[in-house]
Amino acid sequence: MTRRSFLKTSAGALTTGAVAGGLAAPAIGQGLTKVRMTLPWLPQGAQLYPFVARNKGFWRSRGLDVDIARGFGSGAAIQALTQGQFDLGMVAVPTVVLSNARGLETVGMGIAGYDVTMGIMVLEDGPIKTIKDLEGRRIGSVPTSVEVPYVKPFLERSGVDPAKVTTVQLAANVHETSLINKQVDAISAVATSNMPNLVAQGIKFRFFPFSAQGLRIYSNAFMATPQYLAANRQICQAWVEGMCDGIRFAMTNFDEAVETFLREVPEVRMAATGREFTRMGWGLTLATQFAPELTENGVGWFDPKSVENQIDLIMQFVATGADAKRPDVSKTWSTAFVGGVKMTSGEIAAAKNVAKPFAEMLSAII
Repeated sequence: MTRRSFLKTSAGALTTGAVAGGLAAPAIGQGLTKVRMTLPWLPQGAQLYPFVARNKGFWRSRGLDVDIARGFGSGAAIQALTQGQFDLGMVAVPTVVLSNARGLETVGMGIAGYDVTMGIMVLEDGPIKTIKDLEGRRIGSVPTSVEVPYVKPFLERSGVDPAKVTTVQLAANVHETSLINKQVDAISAVATSNMPNLVAQGIKFRFFPFSAQGLRIYSNAFMATPQYLAANRQICQAWVEGMCDGIRFAMTNFDEAVETFLREVPEVRMAATGREFTRMGWGLTLATQFAPELTENGVGWFDPKSVENQIDLIMQFVATGADAKRPDVSKTWSTAFVGGVKMTSGEIAAAKNVAKPFAEMLSAII
């Protein structure tokens, strides 16, 4: 079963029966404040921590009863959030910035994953040993994928002449197989999405991360609208703190976090490759967690200066239309809700050790 067929199967299960509106939370005591949150996509290992937070009672202990609904892409998630269909949500940072630039009002209150893991993937036994070897070769991309606008600047910053690289547009359902079958020499990719399928098939690969050339963008943000935040500040604080506790637990209890997620989402557990995809998804995300933002300031914390740099990248390469206006970080992001959940140096060291094999796949240094 491929990742995409697995996701398709899960999508069908998650939109039928009792869970049609989302993933129902377990029955818990009365007197809790009900909160509706949306994921950016289907439940998967890269975002297992909300399910850990719910299962371990990190929200319940703060007075919240959180319902977790599946998403249909970050663009749809942020639209649903701003239209009041959900109270809170997780949204991919590139989509957050682009939506802010086009007039959607939201506030980012925390971060999970300090690199969205964009990059170039090649086969280990293929002709590309260094990034310069891409010249004279074919690189395949799904035109709508988040990493595509950054391929050319990455090549240029890496000393590769983009004019000497042939680009091939691929459909999403043949993205990885085009590389495996050597129809293209490389693909642009998001590691947390594209690597698990290759690993599950035993395919050896090499990854060139865009972050190596300064093209680093955060992964997922914890979001609210300004209106909801103004009226429910304590709820937002409790929700973010519970989410950060979920991340900390998952970082320090890898196997238990995976098993907790599989219990919470039986649709994934029943899939033949569900456990492997969950481990890979969380492992790759874990490898991106050890930025100074987290290690020095606490789980979920982000650097406003880094956000400014990321906005610069998105405005330069993505939000280039006349309808785009540069977002004001002071109005669209707030660090007031993060920094309270911290990890000890021992916990960080242990988590880094667990993350090593996944970091090697990303060519990351941790």
